[in-house]
Amino acid sequence: MSTTPPPPAGTPGGPGGDEPPPVETFTQYDKERDAYHCSYGPLAPARTIWDPEREIQVRLDLTSRRVVGFSIPDFTAWHQKHASEDGGFEMDLPAFWEGDLPEA
Repeated sequence: MSTTPPPPAGTPGGPGGDEPPPVETFTQYDKERDAYHCSYGPLAPARTIWDPEREIQVRLDLTSRRVVGFSIPDFTAWHQKHASEDGGFEMDLPAFWEGDLPEA
C-alpha cells in the first residue's frame, strides 16, 4: 500500500496553508438503476434536493447546508446531453447550498 505524504507546512492543503486539505471523493455507477453517485468524504446522513439547472440530485448536510455529494438519475441520457466530446464531465457545485430548499 502506498500513501502520499502530506503537503509541507504553509502550502495549500498543508498545515498553516490557506486552503483546506482536499476531500476524498467516492463515485459509483449503479448499472441496474442507471444512476451515478458521488460523495465528498465518508457517507453521512443528508437531505437530497433536486437541482433543475444541472438536472441532478444534490445531497446536503442536514444542518449546515454543506454540499456532501450528488446523484445523477437516468445517467445515460444525462451523459449524452451534458458530457464533453471526450465523454468527460465536470460538476461545478458550491461548497454550501445557497438556493431555496423545498419543504420537507
